Amino acid sequence: MQVRTKQTSRAGRPRKFDEAEALGKMSRHLWTTGLSGTSLDGIARSAGLNRPSLAAAFGDKNAIYAQAASSYAAMMDDQIGRALAADNLQSALLAAFELAIDIYTTEGPDGCFVICTAPADAQTNPVCSTVLNQSLEAIDTLFLRRLEKEQCGAASSHVDLAALAALLGATLNSLALRARANWSREKMRQLSIGAVNLVMTMLDHPP
Repeated sequence: MQVRTKQTSRAGRPRKFDEAEALGKMSRHLWTTGLSGTSLDGIARSAGLNRPSLAAAFGDKNAIYAQAASSYAAMMDDQIGRALAADNLQSALLAAFELAIDIYTTEGPDGCFVICTAPADAQTNPVCSTVLNQSLEAIDTLFLRRLEKEQCGAASSHVDLAALAALLGATLNSLALRARANWSREKMRQLSIGAVNLVMTMLDHPP
């Protein structure tokens, strides 16, 4: 679910702080408040920076949010992609959902950075709209590629793989919201198992 952002070159003196660490702190802040729920001053305070340093390194609020979303998306792409690489389809899908549940709950009822922050501002902020649409498309694509790999050469023309991939993506996004609502890991796990079982049945691979 890689989010594309335009990189801007900013010349000047070497940074006296770790930009990756600062972005991580700002990401945590935005994950809690959302983009419209905070100010540039609040974002700067979360990273321990003054506004001139913040602006020089990262740009305005929208640019900071886009960079935070891009960093999160790259992490999810990598980890979910690794889980989906397992040879057995059912095991791969279950592993991907289990990993997502870990990410969504390890530091509290966070949910997904994108799904739990971008929708609130998607209708009024083009950056949030772009981030949200790219993320939804990318996660569906991850699942679609795995399903296509499984069905390569199989007589399965009656199965709409894109629809099944969208179902799996919707399940992942639902887990993010349910994590935010403080659902237990076991309840989320049962939801993911049900979705995987349904997909396996549709693919003529009963669990």
